[in-house]
Amino acid sequence: MDNNNKIRKYVPTTETSVFDNSEFTDLSAELAKQKKEQQLSSESEEAFQYGFTKEAPKSQKAKSSKKRFNHKKYRVIFGVIAALFGVLVGVVCFGIWYKNYLLSKITYETKEPDAVITIVNERGETVPLRAVTQTTKYQYIQAEPIKNYLLIGIDSRSKYYNDSGTGERSDVICVLSIDKTNGTIKLISLPRDGYALFPGYEHFYKINASMAWNGPDLLVETVESVLRIEIDGYAYVNFNHMADIIDAVGGVYVDMTSGEMSEANNHMSYTDPYATPIYDTGYGVWLNGTQAVAYARVRHVGNGTYEREQRQTEVLRSILDQFMSLSATGKMQAIEVVLESIVTDIDQAEIEKLALEFLPNMKDPELQYLQLPVDGTYNSGMYGDEWSMRINWNANVPYVQEYLYGTTTDFDWVEIPRYAPDLDDCDTDIPLEDLVN
Repeated sequence: MDNNNKIRKYVPTTETSVFDNSEFTDLSAELAKQKKEQQLSSESEEAFQYGFTKEAPKSQKAKSSKKRFNHKKYRVIFGVIAALFGVLVGVVCFGIWYKNYLLSKITYETKEPDAVITIVNERGETVPLRAVTQTTKYQYIQAEPIKNYLLIGIDSRSKYYNDSGTGERSDVICVLSIDKTNGTIKLISLPRDGYALFPGYEHFYKINASMAWNGPDLLVETVESVLRIEIDGYAYVNFNHMADIIDAVGGVYVDMTSGEMSEANNHMSYTDPYATPIYDTGYGVWLNGTQAVAYARVRHVGNGTYEREQRQTEVLRSILDQFMSLSATGKMQAIEVVLESIVTDIDQAEIEKLALEFLPNMKDPELQYLQLPVDGTYNSGMYGDEWSMRINWNANVPYVQEYLYGTTTDFDWVEIPRYAPDLDDCDTDIPLEDLVN
């Protein structure tokens, strides 16, 4: 047989695949590719029905996972911010509510600018206070940061007392001067037995009678006329509430003599038989509210009314010291007690600034004190059937001006009562620093 016509028998070796020739190799690769595409197509079609791919490339999976992680992180951050904002809003709302709650404790006697205030004069005539107020030639010293308020202490135990503040003579008369710029508080104590001429009246009377007869408005005008300063408002406190105020700050510390202790105890036995007597004397004696009020009312020990005013100022200064030593919470609790004891014509916005902003934020308050009248500017004793102080107010006005404003200026002459010393006989050369405590 011709070798060209012989049938060749192909016997594969162990290292050779049956698909090694080109014809079968191409076919198998094509079939494998089609099978894989068909499988992926089927899976994708199935997955599409559920809205996602059953299998995604690694880069796509990583990206999707990262997106889910960031979304969760931002959701947590936004949640924290929302929570903090909610707390902040809650605190602000509570603060506003608490501020309004405190201010609502005060009894306000604010009046409209065009309101007509009337008084009853000594002849029994009802006249507008504005019509009898003295018009001065010289203006009072003006200093914007300085505000002067009249503090009045009254006793509601009198059978003649009524809610308007009339019916009982004022036991305490003080000018409280606040310098908001320098953060200082100054007190001027006026004697309740000092004789003065009331606006609309023809005769001189003890200055505290103006409160009893016509309430705080006439007392304000009287103090303005004898001191030649502007009063920006008044606040009066019933002595029955003073004990609560003192207890709210933790009591006060005073210097107590045996005579003062004895009279204070006698006073308490008369007003409150269940009160705890005072047993200690000396420096820094601690007193509760009832004891401190009794101590401040002592009159017949030492130099009568003059030393009585010093005791009252001593108590006021200790109240401030005790208040400033309290925690923030303690201060707010004490302020609540103080505010609910006050009757005032001061505007609520001004009260808010003083009681809730200025006073609590004072770091090192300095309370200065000037007692009037200055020695050598008055006579005192029994005149007629009563004890009184006959003061030359003109000798005291320059001291008041310098004390409050650091300067003196011309002022209208103040009418003085009978038996008061002439100005030439008054000692007006005492340095102010020797008079201020």
